[in-house]
Amino acid sequence: MKSMTRAALVAVIALVASLLMAPAGATPRAAADPVTISGRITPQAFDLESFAMRSPIEVRALAKVGSAWETVGYAATRSAYGPADGIELDGSFVLRVAAGHPVVRLKFAQRRCEDQYDDCYHDAPDVLTSYWNGTASGALTLADARDIALDSGPVADADITLRRAPKLRLEVSPSIAGVASPGRVLTARPGTYAPGATSATNVWWYGSHDGSGDSEYDRQVGTGPTFRPTSAMLGGSLRLEVLPARLGHEAPTVISDYVRVTSRSSIAAKAKPAKRKATVTITIKAPGVATSRVHGKASVYAKGKRITTVTVKNGKATLTIGKQQKGKRTYTVRYSGNRIISSSTTSLKIAIR
Repeated sequence: MKSMTRAALVAVIALVASLLMAPAGATPRAAADPVTISGRITPQAFDLESFAMRSPIEVRALAKVGSAWETVGYAATRSAYGPADGIELDGSFVLRVAAGHPVVRLKFAQRRCEDQYDDCYHDAPDVLTSYWNGTASGALTLADARDIALDSGPVADADITLRRAPKLRLEVSPSIAGVASPGRVLTARPGTYAPGATSATNVWWYGSHDGSGDSEYDRQVGTGPTFRPTSAMLGGSLRLEVLPARLGHEAPTVISDYVRVTSRSSIAAKAKPAKRKATVTITIKAPGVATSRVHGKASVYAKGKRITTVTVKNGKATLTIGKQQKGKRTYTVRYSGNRIISSSTTSLKIAIR
């Protein structure tokens, strides 16, 4: 018998032997089942069903994974688009915590409206976010929540009373400070609120449009108090989204106006004077923009009055100033800019002969 055939026969015999030796009724080991936590939400001074239909009420089981708290169990009331998922409209709830998390904490909140076509889009939640700490009123912070041990199996009576939320009111809208050009630093101005916010989360969004486009297609490009646009963003627009915060309050999500990302142009101008006229040659540069994309219009002015306008091509243009009186005077050259380049101005003195 050839060696390959002999090896295959030995493998088959070993497999049959292992099946015959296995205990009767043995089945593959199943993964550990989730552990359930149940309780009841009692609404104070509001109707759970009407609030939940506007935006669902949620309960999350949070577990420490490394240095961060992560959601390992979730339940929510029904919304306008679907049935209840773990929280009934009488307030009773059951959520399942994934196996492998022996200790969790519970967070109760109303989901923020994330669909721009909802009438509550960007509004502050109506229900105050709370954490279970073993008391009816709960705690305002995760740090003050109580651990729930799951080693012994299902946990019941995780009851809590939820209250209507005091809300922050916008007084001055957020804005973006600085020049929106590649490499330049933009600074978030988060706006002002009543009562005053104690902190704010800043999120930067970018859309490849001129600021009048549909924000549905914007993408998040950064967080924090500052942001540097890149050359790839030229011609598009940035906006700032701010979530202010104050303990014991809920806040709206507010957004700034768009700012267009452009390269900041500069003009170098040289004049060649002649009798009753002059020729002005200009060169325009825009960091991050190829010379072939530097186009637009250039005009020359004297005492605020436009003398002539020419087309800029490949960053260069020549303007002829005619019918000028003899003498030295200051002329202003203005470049119009285009979709990806900002306008700019320079001045020069020309001695007309």
